[in-house]
Amino acid sequence: MTIVKISSIACSSCIILNNTLERILENYKVHIKEYDYDFDDVPYEVGHVLPVLIFLDCQGNESSRLIGESSYEEIEEKIKELGD
Repeated sequence: MTIVKISSIACSSCIILNNTLERILENYKVHIKEYDYDFDDVPYEVGHVLPVLIFLDCQGNESSRLIGESSYEEIEEKIKELGD
């Protein structure tokens, strides 16, 4: 499973999410692909609420999203729901 993280360096929730995703990487076999909303050409439609986590299946298709500040438990639940 790949998780696409779209964030901004000016977003405090995005910075907090970094530590949460480090814990996720320690406990689950997922890949994180990161985009900076302000500097990168983001290939996904996103609104103005950051961070956005987009969960991709093994074919690279979007399975689900979490928008806004997400806890470890919310991300973990989504991984389990979709299957890591």
